Amino acid sequence: MYKFRNDGRTMFFAAFLILITLTFTASGCRLLKRDKQSESEKKQAAADKKATAEYEKARKQHYNHQSKDAKKMMKRTEKQASRVNKPMKRKWFNSSKCN
Repeated sequence: MYKFRNDGRTMFFAAFLILITLTFTASGCRLLKRDKQSESEKKQAAADKKATAEYEKARKQHYNHQSKDAKKMMKRTEKQASRVNKPMKRKWFNSSKCN
């Protein structure tokens, strides 16, 4: 028959196994399940990325189908729009918020 050794290594090993099993049972299935919210956020981000890529592709295709004069006009209006549509900076002395 096998005799059980009563030394420090076996006690340490037993305590370690008990600690590991308690850790897994206390946490339940949270370790194995994926968070549904993070999954939906990932799907939404992928859909947004795909939509942005499709939009840019369509925009470039539209630009390439234009005549030379139309391309010049498009560039000029884009530059003008970027100058006009800059966000207004708040004055340092005006404490009222316009949000």
